[in-house]
Amino acid sequence: MSAPHGDTAVAPRAFIKLPDPSSSPWAFTDASSRSFLRKWDLDTHARVARFRYTKPFHRMDADEFVRDFFDSDVVNEHFRVLDRAKRWRSVREIVRDAGEDGGKERDANAKKEEEKKKTEPIAVASASYAKTPCSAVSMSLFDRLRDDTPEPRITRAGDSDALVRKIEETIDGFAVGDNLRACLVDACDENHETLFSEAEKAEFLFRVFSHLVLGGSMCQYEETLSPYEDVAKAVYKSLVRAKKDGDGAAVASDVYSATAIFPAGATKNAVSLFPRPNHVQNFCYLCVDPWRRHVTVWYHAHVPHW
Repeated sequence: MSAPHGDTAVAPRAFIKLPDPSSSPWAFTDASSRSFLRKWDLDTHARVARFRYTKPFHRMDADEFVRDFFDSDVVNEHFRVLDRAKRWRSVREIVRDAGEDGGKERDANAKKEEEKKKTEPIAVASASYAKTPCSAVSMSLFDRLRDDTPEPRITRAGDSDALVRKIEETIDGFAVGDNLRACLVDACDENHETLFSEAEKAEFLFRVFSHLVLGGSMCQYEETLSPYEDVAKAVYKSLVRAKKDGDGAAVASDVYSATAIFPAGATKNAVSLFPRPNHVQNFCYLCVDPWRRHVTVWYHAHVPHW
């Protein structure tokens, strides 16, 4: 889905940078969760930031919201993504860099004009994004990983936390040395298509869990299941909010996954938010809390070690 830049005179919503929460444990500052994120190489090429916004958020106007976010002066000041040279840059900077043609000779006037343009703000016309289903209010989705349902088993019989090991092989760039990772990335694994439905795999909670299990290019994997579950729960609770719904609970947040942005003005190709597009461990999630008017962005770019 793409968010168009309208021609109306309505002012875009403003964003205000928020500090990290201090009243309750937050996965991205909690010592235990952070130590695992570092171990799984999900900190070096990752960023998380929180903002408050002004205009109310409506699901029917998600296009406008996503565009306003990436076009915000405040967001561009406090949120960075990795460019093709693996440098932390604002979205506007990577748009400007993508529009430059450094391979051609230019005369002095052209160079001066280019330098002038570098000081001018570049508007974001649209963003390529998709809504991510987000309805889980418990970790029960992963109970089946501990029972006899999977074939082959994910955890050992008699020890529902220890992952079943296998001869390590590299699949799609991941070192697959246990049945959990095989279930996630090996299309030939019997559990890959049957253990979780496509709807379950699309859920934000499942995506968070999967990102943690697969990690970055220098990931040090776990031999037990509980660290992945514990940190997935902590990260999920830090990014989305639940509310009471009758006798139960429901997720109050909306989640969007952004992949690229388009600059305003002349027609140009999309500019990726990642140095190497189209990798399963690339993600930029905008987690919107409409009641508090908060949005938290969680970003990670996959950077191969070799």
